[in-house]
Amino acid sequence: MRTITSKLLGVVLLLSATMTFTGCSTVDDGEFTSPITLTEKISGKWVVNSVVQTDEANARTKTLTDLLNFDTFVINLNQDEAGKASTFTVEGNAPALLPASGTWQMDYNFTKSDNTASRILLNDGKAETVLTVTTVPGNTKTLEYRLTRKTKGQPFVSYTYNLTQAVK
Repeated sequence: MRTITSKLLGVVLLLSATMTFTGCSTVDDGEFTSPITLTEKISGKWVVNSVVQTDEANARTKTLTDLLNFDTFVINLNQDEAGKASTFTVEGNAPALLPASGTWQMDYNFTKSDNTASRILLNDGKAETVLTVTTVPGNTKTLEYRLTRKTKGQPFVSYTYNLTQAVK
């Protein structure tokens, strides 16, 4: 009986020693990669799917896409070689609700932990236009943002642009 117990103890000790020396893994987890920013997701050429006007006083909506040449609207949100937001241009014959060109940036380059909407800031050198992002591109290449007009700090009308990324 002692022989079996001592042999069993020897096997357990041998397995323990083996596990101690081979338990550490030296798997290469790869190199550090920077997280994907909202600028990366949002930059590019975007063509309009729809434009909806909302009367903020009574929540009435009206689709403007086929009216006043909104269906020609295109916005180019460019980034520089370092991946940072740089310039933007607006093309088409739609009414000039946005500046025609200038620089753009995100108010915060990642999804906000407090669940508030991200904002695109357009600057044409005269004023800053704020676009509230309501849909961030992901699996579907759809960007949606809202431009809200205010008077004396109170919103009176908003325009929701639903856009698809143009094929390169």
